[in-house]
Amino acid sequence: MKLLVIGATGPAGLEICRHALKKGYAVTALIRNIAKAVHFQRVEIAIGNVLDLASLKKALAHQDAVICSLGSAASGPFKKVFLLSEGTRNLVNAMQDQGVKRLICITGVGAGESKGHGPWYYNRLIQPLMLRGVYEDKTRQEEVVRHSGLFWTLVRPALLTNKPAKGLSAVRTLTELPGSRISTISRADVAAFCLQELADGHYLNQAPVITY
Repeated sequence: MKLLVIGATGPAGLEICRHALKKGYAVTALIRNIAKAVHFQRVEIAIGNVLDLASLKKALAHQDAVICSLGSAASGPFKKVFLLSEGTRNLVNAMQDQGVKRLICITGVGAGESKGHGPWYYNRLIQPLMLRGVYEDKTRQEEVVRHSGLFWTLVRPALLTNKPAKGLSAVRTLTELPGSRISTISRADVAAFCLQELADGHYLNQAPVITY
């Protein structure tokens, strides 16, 4: 399978590339700065930007699927953010143009109807004070994906850590949130979950929250 990774230079994107290579996928990483190519081995590099539709179309040529781990810096309580939704809208348009149908998009607990279902300190402090603009945009991003006409899965990780993977047997997948306990998850296990979902499509057209 030929896989394009968006947001490949971020911590989650690097894990996705590493896991995909282990599974034998042909991986292409979309990056803005050629200097960051030093982070990748056995990965094809596509220079581009999610805000540049032409570069997305070029990167998507001959691909079979996309995993989007596009991120955004903390926004604070007042700053508006549009990178995630506008970039994903361009990605969807480019995928439609190039006939690439499968999209896995990583957002986070707190987007859409999952808002308010994180730990109390996340719901009351971290998200409203540090990430309000980002998560408003993640909600818009999810709506773009839901209305894309693609074969999509929205993956909503719990609070992310850089701790070692526990393995997919330790990961809980939640599609019904009321009453659920949501804590943390390592980026390595998020990557493993995305690659498993790409293989089996168990959560096609769904938005599972993943946590330990």
